[in-house]
Amino acid sequence: QMLPRLVSRLSLVRLSLPYRSIGSVSSSSRGKPMEEAKFSKSAAFQGRSGRGAGVAGPAYQFDYYSTDEFGNKKLLSAILSIFAVVIYFGWMREPSDLDEILNTPPHILTTSLERKMLRDQIKQAKEKGESTALLEAELEYVDVKEAALKVQFKK
Repeated sequence: QMLPRLVSRLSLVRLSLPYRSIGSVSSSSRGKPMEEAKFSKSAAFQGRSGRGAGVAGPAYQFDYYSTDEFGNKKLLSAILSIFAVVIYFGWMREPSDLDEILNTPPHILTTSLERKMLRDQIKQAKEKGESTALLEAELEYVDVKEAALKVQFKK
């Protein structure tokens, strides 16, 4: 079982060394000496890629990305990008609704949101026919909360 596999593998291997079979010596090759095998012409020397793995490449290969010119361009590009962002957000951009929300004092923002939610709950309770006395009391209490938050945020 192992022998046929070994024989099939050996038949795939090609030797680049010249050889002579024992019984078949031709008359034309009797006078010539046998050619010497050279490693530099063998497949082992050429490597897998066939370019000559044993041959050294050039000592220096030029790389644009490691030059000072590329470094200066990269630095200039970064500085101009940051400058453009600062100019846009600091000077050219127009105010939006988000700016108004962010610039509103927190005590006004929270109490107005709470008032809106309570008014919506009162409206829903009236539609269902439920009592709204507790919700209206909470709505009056929001004014007290607003005054307390105003004092707290001014500190």
